[in-house]
Amino acid sequence: MVWLETGPTTPVALVCSVPLEAEPVRRALRAASTARVGGKEAVEGVLGTTRVVLLAAGMGKVNAAHGLTALLEARPVRAVVGFGVGGAYPGAGLDVGAVALATREIYGDEGADTPAGWISTESIGIALAEREGERLFNEFPVDPKLLSRARRALQRAGMPAVAGPFVTVSCCSGTLARGESLAHRFSAVCESMEGAAYAHVAAIYGVPFMELRGISNLVENRDLARWRLKEAAEAAARAVQFSILNFEF
Repeated sequence: MVWLETGPTTPVALVCSVPLEAEPVRRALRAASTARVGGKEAVEGVLGTTRVVLLAAGMGKVNAAHGLTALLEARPVRAVVGFGVGGAYPGAGLDVGAVALATREIYGDEGADTPAGWISTESIGIALAEREGERLFNEFPVDPKLLSRARRALQRAGMPAVAGPFVTVSCCSGTLARGESLAHRFSAVCESMEGAAYAHVAAIYGVPFMELRGISNLVENRDLARWRLKEAAEAAARAVQFSILNFEF
């Protein structure tokens, strides 16, 4: 199929990992049509009053980077919004079902484990990306205007969000000790397996980026009986809708 026309109606890209996260947003789309992007299904339509293109890129950093890269190569977008579920770190002030907004995205695994402790890619001396002359290491920015706008929109909607750094890991933290370690190292509020890859690709392409997560679990000694994945996905979907309502950027 052919994508809908570009111009003033250029869409906002909404990218998540799995159908569980995408489905609540997809149900809310009007005038939806589908296309294959990088071998994955993308759905374009209208969410509220904003044209969007929705992609479940797959779990993990490789799938996230591949899916978003394929989308940005195929379709101009105004901004990228990463969303989905995440695990909240101890002391972050986030309960299950709450919403978190990223103030920056951090690769939690890239670096080196040394006898003196973990060191970042900056300590190694190798940047992961460069943007307008700025070398980017483990940390990738979110767009401050998008972040500020989302915070205000969620507050007005009665969904106040906790804002703070997000950590992206390859191996989810399944112990309280690991969660406390990462929270302390990065002053972070939650973790996922994709967010820094979205931010990384958005930075390469120069596209404004923001991210939000619904909290499915606390990062503690792993107990799936306490997880609430569906409720967190629904919370993230509602937050996405409020965040891009009447989107202007």
